[in-house]
Amino acid sequence: MFRRLIGTFSAWLESNPRPRRAPRTAEPSLMVYYWDGSVPEGRKIRDISTSGAYVVTPERWYVGTIVRLVLQGYKTTPQSDGGIVPSRSTSIASRVVRHGPDGIGVEFIFSTPAERKALLEFLTAIPQTEGSSVGLFAATGGQALVEFALVLPMVFLLIVNAVNFGAFLFAWITVANGARAGTQYMSQGRATVGTPTPATAAQITSLITSDISSLLNRASLAVRVCKNNNGVIACSGPGAYLPPADPESTQYVLVSVDVTYTYRPLLPLWDFPALGIHATLPTTTIHRQASMRVLQ
Repeated sequence: MFRRLIGTFSAWLESNPRPRRAPRTAEPSLMVYYWDGSVPEGRKIRDISTSGAYVVTPERWYVGTIVRLVLQGYKTTPQSDGGIVPSRSTSIASRVVRHGPDGIGVEFIFSTPAERKALLEFLTAIPQTEGSSVGLFAATGGQALVEFALVLPMVFLLIVNAVNFGAFLFAWITVANGARAGTQYMSQGRATVGTPTPATAAQITSLITSDISSLLNRASLAVRVCKNNNGVIACSGPGAYLPPADPESTQYVLVSVDVTYTYRPLLPLWDFPALGIHATLPTTTIHRQASMRVLQ
């Protein structure tokens, strides 16, 4: 069964060839020459593009073979006044990429951008024959610019989302660190050596506010401090968050610090909240809680 699936997939690939990377020109007024140990003989080119060509030839070189091809226009090109335009030619290295029933397909190899430009100029200068579309090469000069204009909005959107997503992760980590720092500070109570005065909710809030000073929209910060002493819960600060249940509440006092922060994107874009459509991360509330057992 596995072999049958592989065979089906291979047949699908053969029936769906890879798309061309450049426009193809059928029946161009070109001949191709290559040296095979004897006198070079001009061969016909069935189609050609700026990336490769199909050469009608009895040769069947192995795929991957490098061949130096000489492209040449037809010997004479008559003009309306009876004159003759001499033929042009160019030489280019090629790699065999496939075999056909009547020839081989080759891919041009460019070692420098100048070689690619020279080939394009050569193909553009070749006169058109009936049914030929060599002029298409000249018409595709702005293709890269058009593609860049189409892709640019998507690249811009990707960059904006990368910046906003990175800022969101930074805010999330900063808020989590602030909650932990507040809990550790709160845990230093009367049971500590020297019996210092336990930290107040105002002192803990001031500490966390200092920790998140690198974030924007700091005014949205809300800190809630809670203490669970054997089931007796005392909280200070906005919100309705409560400390988690302690299975050994008779032996310890559980303290918790809840930090809430509203994240706003650094680079806001259009959004439609009613439809749930956002071009980037929407305004989001970040809530982190840290708790710790303490001795009182």
